[in-house]
Amino acid sequence: MITITNEDNMELMARYPDKYFDFCLTDPPYGVNLKYNSYDDTLENWYNLMNKFIPEIIRVCKMSIFPSCSINKMDWIYKNHKPDWLISWNKGSTGHAAYIGFNSWEPLLVYGKIKKLYLHDAFTVSPTQSMGDYGHPCPKPIKYYSHFFSKIPKGSKIIEPFLGSGTAAIAAHNYNLDLIGCELDKEYYEKALDRLNKHQMQKSLF
Repeated sequence: MITITNEDNMELMARYPDKYFDFCLTDPPYGVNLKYNSYDDTLENWYNLMNKFIPEIIRVCKMSIFPSCSINKMDWIYKNHKPDWLISWNKGSTGHAAYIGFNSWEPLLVYGKIKKLYLHDAFTVSPTQSMGDYGHPCPKPIKYYSHFFSKIPKGSKIIEPFLGSGTAAIAAHNYNLDLIGCELDKEYYEKALDRLNKHQMQKSLF
């Protein structure tokens, strides 16, 4: 079952007991001044958001994976919310500037572990979606979520606290996984709900 709500993810998580969810794969804002509808994507807001979000997702979820947002934030991450591991997402892209020239990979933070889930700590998925696809400034490609969801043990309870335009919900539906996702912005929530409904209807025809 896929459930999508329009609310603050801190309020959503507060309703659940410790370690209720098995897995979280999510994509918080990056703190790089992207133009969201109702969130001010400043670096200061990112620090405040991570200080609230990371302890709560660790509490409510057995295993969580999400972007660290940029390499230059890793020192702060390790001092304040040290991850258990890192995963290298190789994007195969040379479009972003980096210290030595170009950046083609992004570190993902890993907190916790669930049984019977075995992952390589590097994978390659091209960021095929463009900024602005599905009415959202920073959508992840469906293959990003599918890479992880294809390996999740059946029966796992999944949470996506930053649902955005709903790609995680579509990927979870493809693999018959239970997912609860929430999105604070009303417009993004409605787009996610519309995408999921159309996807479910299309799948039911085959």
